[in-house]
Amino acid sequence: KTFEEAKDWVMERMCKEQKIETVTGQLTHFLIEPLIPHKQEEEFYICMLSHRYYDELLFYHEGGVDVGDVDSKAEKMHLPTGEAMTEAAV
Repeated sequence: KTFEEAKDWVMERMCKEQKIETVTGQLTHFLIEPLIPHKQEEEFYICMLSHRYYDELLFYHEGGVDVGDVDSKAEKMHLPTGEAMTEAAV
C-alpha cells in the first residue's frame, strides 16, 4: 500500500469507536512504518513498557507476528524512573 492509502485507512478509524476482541474504545495514535524487505533471522523483538517507578525493556532475538509468549522468553531490563542508563547496566 502507498502512504496515502495507509493515511486514508487511519483517518477512517481515528477517534471513532473501535472494537478489538472484547474492548471498545477510540484509537487516537497510529504508527505507519515502511516495509523493509529482510530475512526472518534479521528480525528482533523489542518492547518498552512504562510502569509507575521504572521503565522496562524486553528484548528477544526472534521477531515477527508469530513471536509467541515474549513475556516468558525475553531478556528484561528495569530502568528506575529518573536514573540515567549506564553502559554497565546494558
